[in-house]
Amino acid sequence: MSIADAAGDQLFLVTGAAGKSGSQAIRLLRERGLPVRAVVRTLDERAARLREQGAEVIQVDLLNYREIRDATDGISAAYFNYPPGPGYVEAAANFADAASASGVHAVVELSQIGVRPDTTHIGQQHWVVERLFDRTPMITTHLRPTIFMNWLENFWIRCSANEAVIRLPVGDVRFAPIATTDSARVVVAVLLNPDAHDRHVYELFGAEELDWNQIAAKVQATLGVSVRYEPVEMSDMTAALTAGGVSPDRVHHLGKVVQDIQDGFYSGFNDLVETISGSKPMTVEEYVGANRELFDADGVLAITDARLHH
Repeated sequence: MSIADAAGDQLFLVTGAAGKSGSQAIRLLRERGLPVRAVVRTLDERAARLREQGAEVIQVDLLNYREIRDATDGISAAYFNYPPGPGYVEAAANFADAASASGVHAVVELSQIGVRPDTTHIGQQHWVVERLFDRTPMITTHLRPTIFMNWLENFWIRCSANEAVIRLPVGDVRFAPIATTDSARVVVAVLLNPDAHDRHVYELFGAEELDWNQIAAKVQATLGVSVRYEPVEMSDMTAALTAGGVSPDRVHHLGKVVQDIQDGFYSGFNDLVETISGSKPMTVEEYVGANRELFDADGVLAITDARLHH
């Protein structure tokens, strides 16, 4: 029996469908011929691409309970992911109650590694949302990925055709960066067999633990340009991001994540990606090789000289 046959008449829902994680999950579901309802905040070109893949695309404000209630009607299993920031807990509460009232059988929730009740900001919010979903009648699974691989291109500084720099205030701490595609593979595997994962919390890691000097060396070998890692102070990162127009909420969130990286909360390793999804996670070399165009210019969070000296 194929995966599509096993899914039967199920209809899957993905929130944050236009983002990296949501769009990857939709792509994987549609590649299997499975029906998907994609929830987006804006009907833009990203939403149009989802529709071209065969997804049912609907515009929903996750802070509007009635809209969520309508969106979850007829859904069998859902992937809930919401960007860190204002409204996250409210959106999750709305979704949890609306999905339960609609009879949604299962939900996979994107959390993050290192969440705990005694932290601040988004880490504590993730903790509360995990507990919230666990108190519903739905089958629930929480995914806690470590740092996503796209930190590479986000903090990338392209100095010249032959030179690049990555600046971050994390020293020589090791972690195993994970590609959003690999996280999405786990999402899909759980959505297709949710009962086996009920009330489970999965910490997800990439192919191998590395520090940023080792990551820079791997990127250099893949792109064939000089790449180095330069540690900076937390205050430098905060000032540079602010100078670059990053919102105060996101600057605060990134600062908390970096502090958790420094404190080792994002370190560790396991083989859950392969065990659950059946596929080995991408290596840094594979990720960079598949996304070379992302490294042609400065990243959106690049701690450039101009921003440092703003």
